[in-house]
Amino acid sequence: MISSNDGSTDGKSSHRNTGSRGSPCMVRVGPRSLPVYPLVIACLGVLNAILLLTAVVIGIYCGNVSERSSPYQLTPQTLIEEVKQLQAIQKEAMKSQQEAQQLLEQEIRSHKQVKQQLKQNKSLSDNVQMQVEALRLEKATLQSDSSDTMRSCGRCLPGWFLLNTSCYFHSRSLSLPLKNWTDSRADCISRGADLAVIDNFDEQVNLFEYLPKTGRSRPLGPGGVWIGLTDIQTEGTWVWVNNAPLQDSGYWLDSEPDDYGVLGEDCAAFWNSNNSGRRTWFDARCQMTKEWLCEREPI
Repeated sequence: MISSNDGSTDGKSSHRNTGSRGSPCMVRVGPRSLPVYPLVIACLGVLNAILLLTAVVIGIYCGNVSERSSPYQLTPQTLIEEVKQLQAIQKEAMKSQQEAQQLLEQEIRSHKQVKQQLKQNKSLSDNVQMQVEALRLEKATLQSDSSDTMRSCGRCLPGWFLLNTSCYFHSRSLSLPLKNWTDSRADCISRGADLAVIDNFDEQVNLFEYLPKTGRSRPLGPGGVWIGLTDIQTEGTWVWVNNAPLQDSGYWLDSEPDDYGVLGEDCAAFWNSNNSGRRTWFDARCQMTKEWLCEREPI
């Protein structure tokens, strides 16, 4: 009994010693105990399989990418073709640009022609307008001449008017420029007349009534109408252009004639204000420019 116990005691002791000295290390996995080294080898095998599978997948993927990208790989022939295409596109673009430039130049020329035509049309329109105005003026003149002719019963020339036994021409009727006394008389002579000779009261009143009225009571500046009376030969001795002397005191404005100024005033003019027709004359410098009144016998 003691041996057996000793044997069993020795057996147990021998088993523990064997486990600690000669058997492999064990790893407890749940209720079971497994050796360590086989487990490590198994894990490495699984890892190698995973790595191999990964390498295969990566290789397949790279092959597919290479196959997909291969049509787009640049080669010298591809570059040459693309350059030719770009040159063709550039040529077409330059051609389109030239056509557009030609169209633009054509439009500019057309615009200039239209502008020139508009200027010509405006010039023609202005000329037509001027002709219309000239015709209107001529019409008004003809109407005035016709009216004068009707009033004078054909005894006076066109543009003249008849008062009693004389025909008169007033330079304002033709809007003629003002003249001095000498040039005014020369114009009357060229018309077969002379500056007006007012030698009676009836003639004075008729002219006062017929000639346009001024708004001022006294002469001012170039106002007034030259008549055929002067004392240029002898100061104070007034003589008509027909060499007849002034018979009475005449029809002078108050304080006229006054021979005003250093150069004096030697020619008479008619000032047709709203005053009495008995006082309308005044003396002025013969070199001043004024309207004038011609007189002649009827035709």
